[in-house]
Amino acid sequence: MPPTTAKTSKLTKGERTAQRVLDAAEELFAMQGYDGTSLREIADVAGIREPGIYNHFAGKQALYEAVLFRALNPMAEALSLQMETASSLREYTELPSIITDLLFEHPAMASLFQRALQGDSSSVGNRLMNTWLEKLFRQGMENLEKFDGVSTSSTSGDNPELRATLALNVIAMFNLTTGYFLSQRAFASLTGGDLLDPDNIARQKRLLHRVIRAMLIS
Repeated sequence: MPPTTAKTSKLTKGERTAQRVLDAAEELFAMQGYDGTSLREIADVAGIREPGIYNHFAGKQALYEAVLFRALNPMAEALSLQMETASSLREYTELPSIITDLLFEHPAMASLFQRALQGDSSSVGNRLMNTWLEKLFRQGMENLEKFDGVSTSSTSGDNPELRATLALNVIAMFNLTTGYFLSQRAFASLTGGDLLDPDNIARQKRLLHRVIRAMLIS
C-alpha cells in the first residue's frame, strides 16, 4: 500500500523515488515471484529507468531484501516487544490484531509468504523469505512458552508433543492473519465488498481475538 501523503511529503526526492521502487517491487514480487520479476519491470512500474534503481539498491537481491525488511522487521519487533512486556495470555491474544495492522500496510506480503512456503527452497527469494519466517515463527514459539495454560500447564522443554502443539498454534495464527489478505477476490465475489475496508479489518480483528483465545487456552 503506498505511503500516506503526509509521510511522503516529508521525504526527499530520492527517498520518494526509493519508496516508489519498493512499492513496485513488493507488488511485482508478490504477483510473479523473485525469479519471475525483472528490474526492468520494477522500474517501469515505478516510473523510472532501470539504471535509476542502482542509485538506491545494489541489485535485485538487495531490493528484495529491502522489501522484506520494510514489511517484516516491524513484525519481528512487535513479537519481541510482546514477548518482553506481555504479562498475561490476554495480552498475547492481541498479537494477531497487531500483525493484521502491519499487514494492512503491506497486503502483498501475504502472497510473498505463501510463495516462500510453497516454492522452490533453493530460490534466492525463497531462502531470504524463509530466513524471516523462521525468525518470526521462533519468536512466536518463545512467546507462547512463557505462559502457563497454553495448551498444557508447562513449557515445552524436551516434550516433543507439546512443542508440536505450540508450533501448530503459531502456524495457525500465521495462516489466519495472512490468509485474510489472500482472500480479497473471494470476498469481493461473495459480498461485493472490499476486505481492506476498515470496517472489515475491524471485524477480522475481533474474530481473530476470539479464535486465538479459544485455541490457546486449554
